[in-house]
Amino acid sequence: MIRLLLKAFIAYWIAAGVVIIISDFEPHRQIHNPELTDALDSSLLMNGWVLIDAYRTGHCRAAQRLLTTARNAMYLATPDGHLVCGTPEISDVSGLIAACVKNRKRTTANFALFQLIAFPVVSREGQNYVLLFKNSYSSALHVYGFLPGYTTIYISLVVTLFLAILIALPIRRLRQAAGQIAMGQLDARVRWRSFALRGTGHTGGDDIDQLVRDFNYMAERLESLAQAQRLLLREISHELRSPLTRIGVCLGLARSESRNNVQLHLDRIEAEAGRLNNLIGQILSLSRLDMIYKIDTPATLSLSELVADLLPDLKYEAAQSNCAIETVLSESCYVLGDAELLRSAIENVLRNAIKYAPPEGLIHVGTSTEERSGATFSMVRISDNGPGIPEEELKSVLEPFYRADKSRHWQKDGFGIGLAIADRAARLHKGMIGICNKPGGGLIVDICLPSAPMTNSNRIFSLPS
Repeated sequence: MIRLLLKAFIAYWIAAGVVIIISDFEPHRQIHNPELTDALDSSLLMNGWVLIDAYRTGHCRAAQRLLTTARNAMYLATPDGHLVCGTPEISDVSGLIAACVKNRKRTTANFALFQLIAFPVVSREGQNYVLLFKNSYSSALHVYGFLPGYTTIYISLVVTLFLAILIALPIRRLRQAAGQIAMGQLDARVRWRSFALRGTGHTGGDDIDQLVRDFNYMAERLESLAQAQRLLLREISHELRSPLTRIGVCLGLARSESRNNVQLHLDRIEAEAGRLNNLIGQILSLSRLDMIYKIDTPATLSLSELVADLLPDLKYEAAQSNCAIETVLSESCYVLGDAELLRSAIENVLRNAIKYAPPEGLIHVGTSTEERSGATFSMVRISDNGPGIPEEELKSVLEPFYRADKSRHWQKDGFGIGLAIADRAARLHKGMIGICNKPGGGLIVDICLPSAPMTNSNRIFSLPS
């Protein structure tokens, strides 16, 4: 903090010194109040008349003793630069006197240890003279008038100390919170609210306030990511352990029973091994999406074409589950992105709808465009007439390994990763996934992505006839 205080003090006085130096080049401009200017000129005029009368009567020495103090002295000169009353012991004052006569106003010059003011005076008889007022600086700090007195130094110390504290306190708290996070205390936050933010909302403030808010937001994200990672590891352990346990049971039964029943247990082992392979594949897909921050080489894609490519396989799977898929596709839904990621997102949502659709169920898939806040978005809407999701769990189903219907988890053979993969793919494309329940029963999932301008030169996909 001492170094910060020193830097603030030096910066303050560099700026203040420049102002003082510039203002001292024209000292007569330092007095801006007209009343003070008139009072100074009146005082100089009266003293000038006193010296003129003393000069005419031969009493210059006595008048000078009366007007001279330890710091100040007055002298009288003619307009041609000749000193007639006293000698200021200055090598050259003729230039200052000439400038005063020419400008017909008070003129000031700074010297090493004093200031000399020349003021034009007209005697009562109409003769012109020049009064010289020598004023020594109040302390040795006033070198050429560039440096201030002790009072200003003290005030500047207090001001710079206050400024340094205002800057140092949030920085110190930021360092403490950063150290706590480095030690594993991810719930550490910077407790800081400046005077600028008191009584207002969470926006506004200066750069330090915004830095504190950004740091706290970063800490919250780190904590949430760490918690998600711990939950992911726990869920992965649980998901892997269950099929492995069943594989072990099947192996034990295969060894203990007759050869006629071995095939049944081997089929079970094959199914559990396939389940493990599927789980590992989804985990790898989710991990890959977590490592991607942007699409490196985006291309213009047709969402309707992506849906059309997926329909043959998905309709076959839907038929196996005794449900149907109907589509309403638009030709104007184009986005900028990665075809494989978007295809995976749409496929995961559709498979999820097939999985939870009731017998004789109907799944509707549609593409369209929509205006939101002055921007155009392309959207894939997938709806079903299944059981839906409890309202309080709608925001949680996009998290990995979260299943709203835990009782039917093993019947539906799901892991709760498909929607998480779709959500991350949508966010990579600067879009989002919206989930809501249908009024008549069922679930609606919207994959909403920013639309891309479409021209003949960049058109890639087209709907089949």
